[in-house]
Amino acid sequence: MKYLAKDGDTLDMICYKHYNSLNDNVYSQFLRANEHLLGKEKLSGGDVVNLPDIEVKAAVKVTYLWD
Repeated sequence: MKYLAKDGDTLDMICYKHYNSLNDNVYSQFLRANEHLLGKEKLSGGDVVNLPDIEVKAAVKVTYLWD
């Protein structure tokens, strides 16, 4: 899947909006798919951002006995 960036978008913002996660595994796979954009602090309108299929594991909720 591809996303056309808007002026001022950032890679971390796009990653979080699409995958709802910025954990190391997700973000590193996302960045590898977008190496052509790594030098940009903010994206320009029309930059093509690749959104690879990444399995996002649900966070584990820890419940303590005293909760």
